[in-house]
Amino acid sequence: MRRTSLRFATAAVLLSLGLGAETLTLDEAVRSALSSHPDIRAALLKIRQSEQSVGVERSAWKPRVSIHAEYDPQRTFTLPQNGGFATVDHRSWNLGASLSQQLFDFSRSSYRIEAAKMRRQIDALSARERKALMRYEVRNAYALVLVQQAALRARIKDLEAKRASWLQAKALVKQGLKTRADAYRFRSAMEAAKEGVALARAAYRKARYGLEQYLGRPLKASTQLTASLLRSRPRLPALPRSAKALDTLSLRSASLAVSAAGAQTRALERERFGSVQAIADVERFDGLSRYDTATVGIRYSAPIYSGGRLSAQAQQSRIGQMVAAADRDGLRRRLWQEIRSTLADYRETQSAIEARRAQIRSARETLKLLQARYKEGLATYIEVLDAQSVLLQARLGLLSAYYNRLERSYRLEYLNAK
Repeated sequence: MRRTSLRFATAAVLLSLGLGAETLTLDEAVRSALSSHPDIRAALLKIRQSEQSVGVERSAWKPRVSIHAEYDPQRTFTLPQNGGFATVDHRSWNLGASLSQQLFDFSRSSYRIEAAKMRRQIDALSARERKALMRYEVRNAYALVLVQQAALRARIKDLEAKRASWLQAKALVKQGLKTRADAYRFRSAMEAAKEGVALARAAYRKARYGLEQYLGRPLKASTQLTASLLRSRPRLPALPRSAKALDTLSLRSASLAVSAAGAQTRALERERFGSVQAIADVERFDGLSRYDTATVGIRYSAPIYSGGRLSAQAQQSRIGQMVAAADRDGLRRRLWQEIRSTLADYRETQSAIEARRAQIRSARETLKLLQARYKEGLATYIEVLDAQSVLLQARLGLLSAYYNRLERSYRLEYLNAK
């Protein structure tokens, strides 16, 4: 009964892994994540937000019109009377409108507009970089599902091999050719393999859940991925030959941050020069008497003393520009170091893959030989179990090497995103 149930369980797992209907390709998974993930929407909304900031700064050059009105049910008026003054309480109201237009501010607003435009470009580059990061994360999640799926299959094969060894040992015990210890030891190994299958199945499900998080929707049980991707050799992007040749999205953003800080600094330095405005004002007053007033002219205003606030703000902005430049240079160094390290790791993965393949071939032949020798009484069950363990670890190691190769290639593409 146990043998039959084990076969049904194994068949069900294999059916869920391979016999399928629809296939979700890697490109489809990436497109789905880019079109629905909240992080991408947030990055695009930030661009729109920065566009409004440009409009805010441009408004400094547009005319400003305002109206004002006041009604006082009781207001005290002072009037001269007999060489003195008398007061009279009376209602009053006034209504007016004013217009102002900035004429000249020593390029302060122009630098602010320039800084706002640069911040908008930074947000646009950041959105592109976030998309590149999303592609990298989705590809990794996709590859991880493939690895865990293949690892589950390897565990199932190992379970079947240990079950066959256990059945063989039981038959040999009945024939008096082996001891009961052989059967017990193979049974113990089979139970451990069952646990390994359960853990591998859980890891496979978790990997699918991770991919679903990026897609924003659950994957059907019948949905399959492109299994051939795991063993394919990816093409590397064109990589720079030196740190100075780096021209990535993140470095462009860092360089623009330096320029934006410089423009902001120049705008703050011109605060102390003030500004020139054209003004016009009309007002209607009604109280004890009724009259109209009108004003048209040019006004110049400049701060004389601000407690050191303006100079402190300008100095703060200069330091911020230096910090941004240092951050950019540090980012360039870190990127170059990571690109070189990741490239070195990628090159080593091919050697690791070849070594694991050779190890699998050797382990498979060794296991076949030991199984035959065990049946003839020339090898112990310990040797057979060791050979089975070596073969399993070699298969899992090959899958890990495949994943590392894909992950390193995806990482290099992300680091060099342009």
